[in-house]
Amino acid sequence: MLFAPANGHPHVVIVGAGFGGLYAAKALKKASTSVTLVDSRNHHLFQPLLYQVATAALSPGDIAYPIRSVVKKHKNTRVLLAEATSIDVEARKVILRDGEIPYDYLILATGAGQTYFGHDEWEPVAPGLKSLEDALERSEERRVGKECRSRWSPYH
Repeated sequence: MLFAPANGHPHVVIVGAGFGGLYAAKALKKASTSVTLVDSRNHHLFQPLLYQVATAALSPGDIAYPIRSVVKKHKNTRVLLAEATSIDVEARKVILRDGEIPYDYLILATGAGQTYFGHDEWEPVAPGLKSLEDALERSEERRVGKECRSRWSPYH
């Protein structure tokens, strides 16, 4: 699959629809460019509230918004649900799992992962909280822990 706009405007490809990617798309909203926003998920996640999902104070839908709805008023922006696997700088292409996208300008806004500062042995005892899946897993662990405590508590 080769995906390229044919309107003659410079083509900007933004990889990542987190805060950085959406901010870049917003900045280009009225520019004479074609923008392709690529992300492997179909939603933007408001990460600062993940702990609220993990503690069951909010539902996942309260902090995850469809990317297309966020940029729906951007006439020059298309959203592509795809996973970028590499960049061919010389050919000016983003290589996707199932194709490629040529670009004139490239913005990489892929976010950050969990880090343990060289202590990978901490990972099993310090789980990350970077995705909805992480938050739901923490929520389930919390729920199961409460059930176990109440079942074995002499005070119920």
